[in-house]
Amino acid sequence: MAREAATGEELITEIKNAAGIILAVTENRNWLEVFFEGDLMHTRTVNLPTGRLSDIYVEEVPHKTTVYEHPRTMIFFSGRCDLRITRDGERVIVLGAAVEAAV
Repeated sequence: MAREAATGEELITEIKNAAGIILAVTENRNWLEVFFEGDLMHTRTVNLPTGRLSDIYVEEVPHKTTVYEHPRTMIFFSGRCDLRITRDGERVIVLGAAVEAAV
């Protein structure tokens, strides 16, 4: 369930231990696909509202490479990241924080 933050941003979701993200546009909508590390690749889709396109900003995510292949962009993180995805009007903001490796 979405909730309003003090800054007026609406929380879409929080995701733990992501290895990367795919930003994509299909027809009249855009969506995010988060993928995780492991022997079997698994993903989680974050659907954004249909019928409108949003500007997507990826901030504070340590990444090692970005691959652009129309109509999608893949961002591979330097390590596992916890993500917080919010919306403020037409802007979708993906904030990341690196997960510390266990010693």
